[in-house]
Amino acid sequence: MADDGKATLKPVATSGLAISGLVLTALLWGGMIPMTHALVTQVFDPLFLAAIRYLVPAPLLLVMCLLLDRRSPFGGPLPWRHLIQLGIMMACFSQFFTFGMLLSDPISAAIVMSCSPLMATLLAKLLYRTPLARGFGLALAAAVIGGALVAVDAVRPRAVVSTGIPYIGEVLLLSSMACWSLYSLKTQQWLAPLKWSQLRISFLTSLSGSVFVLSGFAIMELLSPGRLPTVWPSAGVWFMILWMAVGGAGLAIVLWNYGVSRVGVPVASLYGNLAPVFSVLVAAVFFSATVSPQQVVGGIVILAGIVYMQWPRRRVSP
Repeated sequence: MADDGKATLKPVATSGLAISGLVLTALLWGGMIPMTHALVTQVFDPLFLAAIRYLVPAPLLLVMCLLLDRRSPFGGPLPWRHLIQLGIMMACFSQFFTFGMLLSDPISAAIVMSCSPLMATLLAKLLYRTPLARGFGLALAAAVIGGALVAVDAVRPRAVVSTGIPYIGEVLLLSSMACWSLYSLKTQQWLAPLKWSQLRISFLTSLSGSVFVLSGFAIMELLSPGRLPTVWPSAGVWFMILWMAVGGAGLAIVLWNYGVSRVGVPVASLYGNLAPVFSVLVAAVFFSATVSPQQVVGGIVILAGIVYMQWPRRRVSP
């Protein structure tokens, strides 16, 4: 595949494993929304939280690579330039998302995430002229409308930090979605042709991203000490850390990259629109939020759009 930014990323045949993985990814990322807001506003410094999100899952991903791939992920020549670029994209996503949550609220985050399929589709069209799957337009409309219905009626804890700049949190969240869509597209363009496993791709790109995130935290800690926690986290805080790090920044990235390799970024992003649904459910279970009939309708609308596109869907050979 040509590395000129104009190559076409062709859709490939879908699979039950890919779809199941994308739904699980939406659950893990959906739960991250209220958890990130709670941790960044009540417990941790945002730079520290962004750092541990990548520090915790790194050993797990390495062990999975060694056990499942039966080879070192560092073996053979590595495309360092591309890995560094992908790491920067991932680090930017992490920082924009974390600070966006600090300066915004979980509901705004869910609404912004409902626009991620549109962002992914525009980037795929602009960079690769990617053809849209049959029924994608209606599914996109259902995803955006359903995501807004799910998010708009939930409990609204507002930002605890104000910069005086209107909607800066929402702008940062939208920027994080753009960074993630670009990372997803470029990962499949640059690394998939190397015949690497999606596990290896996820580990090496996450490792690259963690270097930038951890370096940024270390520099800021030296310049302005006091960002490290001073008390041992509670069991509830540890649960949220593990959900975000092992699940959201570990397993979910592997499942996401696999799903993208099978159905493409625009379609995978539609499944990501289940994240607001799961976000509200997690908020209801763990944060005593109230689930309204309107939110239930929103979830049904999202699912209906996805089912319409996928049933029946043309299978396209790679």
